[in-house]
Amino acid sequence: MRKFLGYLMALSVFAALYAVVMFMPIVIDHGSAKDLVNSTFNAFREYGPDQFKVELLRRLNEVTWATHIEEDEYGEKKEVTGLGLGEDDVFVEFDDRTKVLWVKVSYVRRVVLKPTDKVRVVKFTIERKEKPPNVF
Repeated sequence: MRKFLGYLMALSVFAALYAVVMFMPIVIDHGSAKDLVNSTFNAFREYGPDQFKVELLRRLNEVTWATHIEEDEYGEKKEVTGLGLGEDDVFVEFDDRTKVLWVKVSYVRRVVLKPTDKVRVVKFTIERKEKPPNVF
């Protein structure tokens, strides 16, 4: 029984290390995405309500630390940089009366598990609802 528990403990440590190695890069990237949303949120006064969503989408789709799959003009799937977000993935609402800005970004990341090459899709959401700085 003691030997079995030792093997079980070693297996659980190995599984935890494997999970950290496979999923930690996208968790770190999610932190970078949060920072990007927060920096854009804090610059709301410069962009204004009309340009804010366009600027946020542009910034998220131009990141170099993330990749996504897109079809090219020939129908072939290729991996390109950026998060690949569309208009529906970013929700922005500004209330003129209360001066509260509500931003919600939803996106997915694909993780290829080695050595089986199975693909896992992890969903992330970034949400912030408050009054932006320097908005009167």
